[in-house]
Amino acid sequence: MSNANIFELDKLENPGKTTQGQSWSFFTDGVMGGLSKGQAKVNKINDIPCYQMTGNVTTENNGGFIQIQTPTNPVINAKKYEGVYIKVFGNNKKYSLHIRTKLTLAPWQYYSYNFMTKDTWLEIKAPFKDFKKSNFYQPKKLSNQNIKSIGLVASFDNFYADVCLAEIGFY
Repeated sequence: MSNANIFELDKLENPGKTTQGQSWSFFTDGVMGGLSKGQAKVNKINDIPCYQMTGNVTTENNGGFIQIQTPTNPVINAKKYEGVYIKVFGNNKKYSLHIRTKLTLAPWQYYSYNFMTKDTWLEIKAPFKDFKKSNFYQPKKLSNQNIKSIGLVASFDNFYADVCLAEIGFY
């Protein structure tokens, strides 16, 4: 990234912790009774350190996701940035970024951005204007809110997830 207004959230210089000192957490739809299974670990793909999330995503029993997520503390003021950037490697499947704000109180409330992976490293820019809200009663715009967490999600389909995150930040 060559933009002067960049906030690097994580580049695995201290694996497991963001530049803000926050930890990454892995969880599945099992918190709601779903049957998806998986794991997240620090790995290297083509000599690039990354968080690798793998597992079977299933929509059985009203489930359908596995996720790694980190809080942003202090919160990130979205007004200062255009969007999120990531560096990912995957298995040619669709994944999502989920952002939660101070106004997304319920677990099923978030803003999402979908993207396709390839079996090569990709740098993806996800503009805030392209994030979609999960519920009709959320504010439409993400760009004027404070971000309290961000996650990488494999969801809402039946498939084997295998995705690696090497960098994440705001541009």
